[in-house]
Amino acid sequence: MKLGLLADIHEQTEQLRKAIDVLQRHGADRFVVVGDVFEMGKRIEETIYLLQCVETVGVWGNHDIGLCFDPGEAVRQRYSAAVLDFMGSLQPRLEIDGCLFTHVEPWLDPHKVEDLWYFDDPPDSPEKLARSFAAVPHRVLFIGHMHRWLLGTPAGVLPWRGDRQLRLDCANRYLVVVHAVCAGRYTLFDTKTGDLISFGEG
Repeated sequence: MKLGLLADIHEQTEQLRKAIDVLQRHGADRFVVVGDVFEMGKRIEETIYLLQCVETVGVWGNHDIGLCFDPGEAVRQRYSAAVLDFMGSLQPRLEIDGCLFTHVEPWLDPHKVEDLWYFDDPPDSPEKLARSFAAVPHRVLFIGHMHRWLLGTPAGVLPWRGDRQLRLDCANRYLVVVHAVCAGRYTLFDTKTGDLISFGEG
């Protein structure tokens, strides 16, 4: 299955439209949000409409939690049923074809606001990566949150910055940080072949 991965949209609808178009043209079978759909609410209706048009699934991020996990009455009155239904469909974690999707590193608890907002530099050492690989059994872990590209294995970070297509070896484990849609970056991952294709510069 070819997955179009959309991390950190932050209601940037023009970038989202382009991302969806490019990923569809490259054969995306399914779209997955890797957290942070929301920003300030000014373009959330259009953002949700675009995501619903391609039947997007996904996980919540630190900016989304108030709409996704037990929103209060004031929140319910402010946003439409379409927004609340979509945001309410986002999960803390999502597994597709053996891949795990979380907004933050998998050793953190996405139900805790302090964990969702946690950032102590990227997981760019074997010691930092080990926390995620020890926390879950999945072979490929996808996260967002960091607005950058990063690819790690249990041995450490690989020299990849979204600058070329890769094929992830089925004999290894990987943590992939997906760059932000709001910065014009997005990713296609083929769960069958292991091909990882990044779009955008930097």
